[in-house]
Amino acid sequence: MNLKSRLSRLQTQAGSGIASPARKSTVSDLRARIVQLEKRRPGKKGLAPAGARKTPLDSGALSALNQPSGTILGMLEGEPIGNGLIRIRKRLPLTGMLGSIALPSLRNRPRLPGEAENENRRHVYIDTETTGLSGGSGTLAFLIGIAVVEDDAIMLSQFLMTRFAAEAALLSAFADTLSDDDRLVSYNGKSYDLPLLISRFRMQSLQHPFDGLPHLDLLHPVRRLFRRRWDDCRLTSLEQNLLGFSRIDDLPGSEAPAAWFSYIRSGQGDPLVKVVEHNRQDIISLAVAHSALTQAIAQPQPFDADLHALARWLSESNEDSARELLVSHEDKLCDDGRRLLARLARRAGYWPQAVALWETLAAAGCSDSLERLAKYHEHVSKDLAAAWRCCNMLPGDPAQQQRRRRIEGKIHRIRCEDC
Repeated sequence: MNLKSRLSRLQTQAGSGIASPARKSTVSDLRARIVQLEKRRPGKKGLAPAGARKTPLDSGALSALNQPSGTILGMLEGEPIGNGLIRIRKRLPLTGMLGSIALPSLRNRPRLPGEAENENRRHVYIDTETTGLSGGSGTLAFLIGIAVVEDDAIMLSQFLMTRFAAEAALLSAFADTLSDDDRLVSYNGKSYDLPLLISRFRMQSLQHPFDGLPHLDLLHPVRRLFRRRWDDCRLTSLEQNLLGFSRIDDLPGSEAPAAWFSYIRSGQGDPLVKVVEHNRQDIISLAVAHSALTQAIAQPQPFDADLHALARWLSESNEDSARELLVSHEDKLCDDGRRLLARLARRAGYWPQAVALWETLAAAGCSDSLERLAKYHEHVSKDLAAAWRCCNMLPGDPAQQQRRRRIEGKIHRIRCEDC
């Protein structure tokens, strides 16, 4: 039995009764089938008939074209700026508090140690929500949020795509918000957000806007000041420990990919709204944390900042400021802090202060401080007897044995000269 006979027999068994020759599909049949399939997809109202005149879509037409997006538009109070792309803009007045931080303090431009006084770039706080946390070419950013601080408010803009085909439009809309005079501020953005965005720009054959833009990743200064104080340095830990703020009914960032895919498949908007709210709080917390860090640097004790780590940071650009900080908190310093203070005092020529610190540390068993005392007495105070006593208390390694012999030789020569 050939293929044609078998197909005729199958048609008869399916209930047609009499086998009929198979009808060839026409272009019209295919077009009708595509329209039916498009009607079943969320966010589609079907394709325009062949030959229909295409016209630009205004906001109303976009909402009518994409009914699920129209629904979520109302939930998010957003505006459509492309087919499958929504922009949400909010204004947060600089009044009241976020946790323990007064929002009016954000009017003062934050400056961290080492930053130039004449640096006046606009700070652009940025955070993304992505389809996965592992990165790679298959991961995309479906939501990009940014915030800038103006005179009396935090201005927030979020770009949300509701279909895969809107990625290029999302990236272009985001890039248009940046200028050459901006400075990016993120939290772990140097390791995650920016590499991912650069990869997506390249995948879409678009020029990314980050060349020449300075980038401050707040995760690194937070780790410097608080990694010995907190269990971890996640953004939620920063909010609780630095800002005195805890989120209520927040959707964890790890659940964001599932919420977006759920919307893409079924048009379920409630979880996606929570993702947008989570992202909004992330960028607000970033802006407030930047200001709070400057307050913690100026007044470390109320924020329980690591004094030794802060002084090391300050010493990279201004050793006098670092020494003054340590002197003002000398009774609260750990041994590392005292060693740093002694080194800064020695470099500034404050020998009595340095010697007093070395003697305290040496009495507690610090061999490094004992060695520094030996060097001081040999080369600065010229008290060779004191230098010899310090050498005798040091471990008998070859370097210390050589120092001891050298000091003994100096003592012997002085005795001979006296004779």
